[in-house]
Amino acid sequence: MYTSKTKFRCSTCEMTEERCECDRYCYICMGQHAVRLCEDGLYYCEACREACDYKPQD
Repeated sequence: MYTSKTKFRCSTCEMTEERCECDRYCYICMGQHAVRLCEDGLYYCEACREACDYKPQD
């Protein structure tokens, strides 16, 4: 389980969302609008996060 102090890291570059310079797109639909890094290290758009119940970093 992740605590509020745990930072999610990109599965490609291992950087936090703030420092990641990878191309950001939703892993499911390939969209680029409102993508956020989630605990599995992948980026997801808001619609896919809601559908799959993924939570981005607070």
